[in-house]
Amino acid sequence: MNRREWLKCMSALAVGAVAAPSLLAVFDAHAAAQNGGATPQFFSKAQGDLVAAVVDIIIPRSDTPGAVDAGVPRFIDQMFKDVYTPEEQQRYLHALAAFEKESGKPFLQLDAARRKALVVKLHEQALAKGKDLEPASAPAFVLMTKKLAMLGFFMSEPGCTQVLQYAAVPGGYQGDIPLSKAGNGKAWAVETVLRI
Repeated sequence: MNRREWLKCMSALAVGAVAAPSLLAVFDAHAAAQNGGATPQFFSKAQGDLVAAVVDIIIPRSDTPGAVDAGVPRFIDQMFKDVYTPEEQQRYLHALAAFEKESGKPFLQLDAARRKALVVKLHEQALAKGKDLEPASAPAFVLMTKKLAMLGFFMSEPGCTQVLQYAAVPGGYQGDIPLSKAGNGKAWAVETVLRI
């Protein structure tokens, strides 16, 4: 082993040592979402209900389970409890408070159509601002909640097996076939795009 190979190995170990706890915490959050109780551990009950309502708008129940059915609100709660830094936690809570003010009255008191319209409007604002998005704003809350909802949902059993293609033991390689013949037309995880 020469010096260059040794440095590559050591840098890989260093990255692994830094990334491993965060990765393990994500897996713990996923396990908590599947097995955890209904009481939030990071959010207050009201904050947890608001996050669950927004998550339900982002990935609603259809012919497949929705994000709430898959335990995504518990996943998000666990992620903030175990993975995010105190600064990131506070930024998200400030964005959540800004989101609550955006609706004029408590979000959970709005009817379903007004809730969805507000989330869609803020989502579009977040996408339009791009990198200029204020991190503690209402649009940032919607965008961050969407990212976490998608992560939690597509790590869940319903997201992996009922929405995306799932092959526990894949068959032989088939190089060039139409998508309609590959997995009954369902997208693979790398092809997912979610518009609210």
